[in-house]
Amino acid sequence: MKIVHFIVNPIAGGGKNWITEHYLNKFFETDKFKTVVKYSNYKGHAKLLTEESVVEKAQIIVACGGDGTINEVASILVNSEIVLGIIPIGSGNGLAASLNIPKDIVESIALIKRNNTSLIDIGRANESYFFSNMGIGFDAEVINCYQLGGRHRLIGYIKSIVTTFFEFKSLENISVELAGKSRNISPFLFFISNSSILGYNVSLTKKASLKDGLLDVVLIENTNKLKILWISFLVLLRQSKRIKGLHHEQVRSLKLVSENGSYKWLTQQDGESLVVDKKEIEIEVLPNALKVLV
Repeated sequence: MKIVHFIVNPIAGGGKNWITEHYLNKFFETDKFKTVVKYSNYKGHAKLLTEESVVEKAQIIVACGGDGTINEVASILVNSEIVLGIIPIGSGNGLAASLNIPKDIVESIALIKRNNTSLIDIGRANESYFFSNMGIGFDAEVINCYQLGGRHRLIGYIKSIVTTFFEFKSLENISVELAGKSRNISPFLFFISNSSILGYNVSLTKKASLKDGLLDVVLIENTNKLKILWISFLVLLRQSKRIKGLHHEQVRSLKLVSENGSYKWLTQQDGESLVVDKKEIEIEVLPNALKVLV
């Protein structure tokens, strides 16, 4: 009998989902599957529930939510024999889209039952993991504004972009060690991607792969307000290839160092705002570190 645990973010997708034990019993035969459903109630709770499921000998743990929920669940399963399943009921669903996991709940359940596993790369930034992308600069500020606003829909992102546009100041006194070279940067955007899609089918790194053992780095240096507005709209219109001054590189590891001494970095990791209270952020790819149902 296969033991399958579902970690559900009850407010994902506006709270309109049907993932209950009663609903799942329509799809998972009780003589073949033992299903358990758990609901996360606060940020970080999905990690605790996943740790509990590991102790309870779950063989598949399914993250039901957006990229933030997936990040919490998957972070516990790194280099584990336990397989991650995904039912994408969040707003952006970038990792699920990169893995071609359908948004339709019935179709994603059918995919879980097929039990086709694949190993994917993951990213690590100091002690934390990211599975789709991370960044500092404008995107991190937008995500922070978006979360404070509480409206998790595309319109919420657009409003957050507009608000951040008026308030954002490019970062200063940062050095980056990249591809064996060190340079000082003042980034408008410093984006590190493990997957090809951010969310809402938007991409800055269309050729990024979850299986190539590399991270795709995008750097846009300090720029003026008008160009910031233009870049934002090009990204939303899925026309990032038209952005001038975009520097792209593929690496296995890199390091960001604050030249200000102590520094609190505002980052976004898989669409969740995270403050890193260290002078350096060491970032690397961990190849084939996560088993996923695809």
